[in-house]
Amino acid sequence: MNQVSKNLLKKNYNDWAIFSIINNAKLKEKTVYGWKIIVGKKVTVEVVFHIIRKFRNEIVIKAVGPQGRQNLGNLAAGAQNLNFYLPDDLVLFQSEVKQIEANGNIRVTFPKMIAQVDRRKHLRLFVENGIKVNVGFTKENHGAKKVKQQFKKPCFDISGGGLSFIVSRTEKAFFKEGDLIEKLKVELDNEQIMCHAKIINIFEVQPDQRNGLIYKGFKICLKLLDMPAESKKKLEEFVFRYVDLDEAI
Repeated sequence: MNQVSKNLLKKNYNDWAIFSIINNAKLKEKTVYGWKIIVGKKVTVEVVFHIIRKFRNEIVIKAVGPQGRQNLGNLAAGAQNLNFYLPDDLVLFQSEVKQIEANGNIRVTFPKMIAQVDRRKHLRLFVENGIKVNVGFTKENHGAKKVKQQFKKPCFDISGGGLSFIVSRTEKAFFKEGDLIEKLKVELDNEQIMCHAKIINIFEVQPDQRNGLIYKGFKICLKLLDMPAESKKKLEEFVFRYVDLDEAI
């Protein structure tokens, strides 16, 4: 299932706008990811736009690091097209592979169209089988008798700006809109990031195939706060690694 709603993406065919975004990424040496689906799995490599030759309708792509050079070569070998994602600009596009150079760089065609994520939103990953994302924190209840409880919950969905998880009716007593959660630990596979969060919504959810509930639950939606830049990058890389973009471009 494609996890990127078509309403989230806006296609742009304007030559000047496309050139401006790609050239700005080159000049500022922004992070770019090359990627391709291989045997049903997204394989990625961090690259930079090394040279832009607009008059030849091409971009020279250079991998980051020796291992990246090998990975880029593997992605490009025998490939007709490669996909690219610019996380800072929330832009996706596809290019045709023109040539693999002797130094490991590859030449690809300049895109005629880019797809841009609505800048008010983020790529959102629905956490499904095989993806490990958990949150851990301590929270005080709202009853007359104050009680603190430790929580560790699997995420229902996650993005660069927020996440959600589901609690039981009994656990709901600990959560109200506007509550701040300090020292939120987010576990991404084998990595951890720390931040604060604010509860922005609480929804009642009925059991279905996706949430795997037996009884009715409540989805707690958090906005992530005070996240260090490096942690935010890790989170966005994680979401990008698993989100289904195959139909998005």
